Amino acid sequence: MANTIQLKRRVSGVAGAPAALKSGELAHNEVDNTVYVGKGDDGNGNATSIVPIAGSGGFLALVGTQTVGGAKTFSLVPKSGQDASGGTDLVRKSQVDSLLSAKAPLASPTFTGSPTAPTAVAGTNSTQIATTAFVNDAIAGFGAGDMAKSTYDTDNDGKVDAAEIADAVPWSGITGKPTSFTPSSHSHSIAQVTGLQTALDAKAAHASPALTGSPTAPTATAGTNTTQIATTAFVAAAIGALIDAAPGAMDTLNELAAALGDDPNFATTVTNALAGKLSAASNLSDLPNKTTSRSNLGLGSMATQASSNVAITGGSINGITLDGGTF
Repeated sequence: MANTIQLKRRVSGVAGAPAALKSGELAHNEVDNTVYVGKGDDGNGNATSIVPIAGSGGFLALVGTQTVGGAKTFSLVPKSGQDASGGTDLVRKSQVDSLLSAKAPLASPTFTGSPTAPTAVAGTNSTQIATTAFVNDAIAGFGAGDMAKSTYDTDNDGKVDAAEIADAVPWSGITGKPTSFTPSSHSHSIAQVTGLQTALDAKAAHASPALTGSPTAPTATAGTNTTQIATTAFVAAAIGALIDAAPGAMDTLNELAAALGDDPNFATTVTNALAGKLSAASNLSDLPNKTTSRSNLGLGSMATQASSNVAITGGSINGITLDGGTF
């Protein structure tokens, strides 16, 4: 089995270097994929600074896709005769400025020459640019006009003659009119309405009704405690909740008593039985003889050494894992 050495590490949480490292100690932060090292020595073995030394999170990769943040300054930039032409070439600022100077801004552009635009569909009423062709077509659509008063208001009364004719159309000549109208409000006694009394006699009264057959009602929500009618389903659900899906052998009080051995002092009996057991919360600190217990378990002197100060003398160590912990 091969030995394993693990660096101090962080697998999730905050990106960046650990707060402190020993001089020369390494740490890997998986959040930003960067390896950090403690640099310098304050005289007590602690690093005076922590710097990134490797990892795709802190260094540019030669191949593959990678996002580079922040402003970058190049020691060697494209010369004046090296304007970009390929898809992967760097673009010089002067080249971009030259291209932009020939373009109009989106906000309040000032065009020169004879700028053109697509001609909108006739009747368009929006912020789309109207070309001269659109304007001329719109004007031509008006026509010369023929709404002459002498033609359409021959009696000079301020109404179009055709409208006056419509005013005089008889009721029988109107199309689309309703065939019936809602009558005005009126009242009748129960006896005047055929079958109404018989229908009422078949209904239950609100006060103290005497129901027959198998009347039903809405089942109330579990836990309801009001004057609402309780259906058989509500009662069955309440009983089911009381026994809480207990097995068939323990769903009655007699069966529960039998399960407790018919012992009215069952809690005291159990408490006395547990009194001689070790406490889980004490983590074996309540062992009456720890030395004998370690001997019985086959543990040597290493079992009493502090985890931060273990002394190993002689022998060999194979298949171990050295873990730098997390930060």
